[in-house]
Amino acid sequence: MRNGPVAAVAGGWIVLLTVAVDPSGWYPFGPAKWAVASIGVLTLTALTMRARSITVVPRVQILMWALVAVFAVAAAVGVDPRYAWVGTPERHLGVLTWVLLALALGVGLNIGRPTQLLWGASLAGLALGTASTLEALGWEPRVFDVDDRLSATYGSPAYLGAAVALLLPICVACALDGSLGSRLRVIAAIAAPLLTVAAFGSGARAAWVGLLVGGLAVGARRRRSAWRALRARRASEVLVAAVAAACLVAGVIVLSPVGPRLVDAAAVPHLYDGATLDTDVGGGRSRIDEWRVAAAVARDHPAFGVGPEGYRIAFAEGVDAKYERAFGRDPAPDRAHAAPLDVLVAGGLGALVLWAALLMVVGRHAWRTLADERCWVAGLATALVAYFAGQMLLFPLAEIDPVAWLIAGVVVSASAEPREVRTWWPWRGSVLVPAAFAVLALVAGVTDITADHRARAAVDARARGDLEAALVEAERATALRPDIVRLHLLEAQVAIDAGRGAVVALRAVDEARDVSPRDPIVNLRMLELLVDRAQATSVAQHAAEARAAV
Repeated sequence: MRNGPVAAVAGGWIVLLTVAVDPSGWYPFGPAKWAVASIGVLTLTALTMRARSITVVPRVQILMWALVAVFAVAAAVGVDPRYAWVGTPERHLGVLTWVLLALALGVGLNIGRPTQLLWGASLAGLALGTASTLEALGWEPRVFDVDDRLSATYGSPAYLGAAVALLLPICVACALDGSLGSRLRVIAAIAAPLLTVAAFGSGARAAWVGLLVGGLAVGARRRRSAWRALRARRASEVLVAAVAAACLVAGVIVLSPVGPRLVDAAAVPHLYDGATLDTDVGGGRSRIDEWRVAAAVARDHPAFGVGPEGYRIAFAEGVDAKYERAFGRDPAPDRAHAAPLDVLVAGGLGALVLWAALLMVVGRHAWRTLADERCWVAGLATALVAYFAGQMLLFPLAEIDPVAWLIAGVVVSASAEPREVRTWWPWRGSVLVPAAFAVLALVAGVTDITADHRARAAVDARARGDLEAALVEAERATALRPDIVRLHLLEAQVAIDAGRGAVVALRAVDEARDVSPRDPIVNLRMLELLVDRAQATSVAQHAAEARAAV
């Protein structure tokens, strides 16, 4: 039985997830978005479970849950015993997030009136496009000023590009679909050009590739109807439109970050021939080097990878002298910048095979849906193609993937044949399970945001020179969320600044090591403090401990 109200709630959740920013936090784009993402998926799952019967598509969902199981095994044998399950506070891509993605897929399969979901996607596109355009014009809140390129409500140009790749095709399709209400079409029509500004201004090449692949896919699938529509136009009209489009593209390339980013991407990979290299350029050269390092790590851990969130620890295993000479020792990547490599490193060959098979099955449904006469349905399929094609040059995103997999469920449901669908009658009390976890997620989210605010207060007090107050706030933050490494490191730094000495700082770093014993940033900070203490005290035992750590 289809559960209609879920669509309206899901639409509101998409809007809230898109605009969620916490200007008062130390990490404005982190805790707030993750709280909305986790609470939203669990709440939608609980609402879905209220129905007397639930639609399942075994071919898709078995693959998804099998992938979750493989990641769970990889986490059990991985290099980070805690964050592999819950995810790091910066990335949130542990086993828990893969469970949420599987639940989001199931919710999408059971949305009763998917057209209500379009309101959420269109309003989210309008909000994101407006924020990006205002940022491009220089009218941006201070919290958005994190990069030379547009980042809007995601704090990252790459994340903004991924969100645009998902929302822009939906808005275009809604604007063109005459069967939808006029208000929705107007909102989508306004959002589409604003999102186009965001796509260009973000400079996100992964998003450009994804949108190009999505456009080619819908063009190939609907080429006959498009050719008929084209033939109905006069030749002069087509010529004028083509010239205008060419001028627009040329103008965008010249006046936006597109030109420089294309030049960087087209750069020939260097050969480490001793020439001076610009390591600040994030172009095709450095990306290929990152893939080479990730491939080396995956080659050494073929069975189950290094576990979710383990790449930041195992990254050093793949670094060779050539990479180090070119880029130094400062880079500490926590992802492989290519979804297949990211999945391979996190879960091994089994995870990669299941993930690829899952995308192929979902892609088959999307291919069917691209030919749907309902333009908005084809738009959802195009959005999926664009988003996951872009991930081939990016990585899974805990802040956006839940929306993508929910849309995947809608697309699969819209194109599934009767023989592919089953009905499941859940136990009446089963709704209490996701509902209880939603409450836990709410408590954890509020606690996380509060701790982040206290960390921000510590940073601000430190900047003012009020080091005692900064130390108090830092200690309060770690007391609230002792599982967050960066809070312990902040406390250690403030303790040093406040003159409390290396002993207090080392205790704080030790607590961080208890959370993630092999975290490279934590261990480097521990090493620095041990060396500083040995130099300051000239005690033989301290020197021996520092030497052993080195």
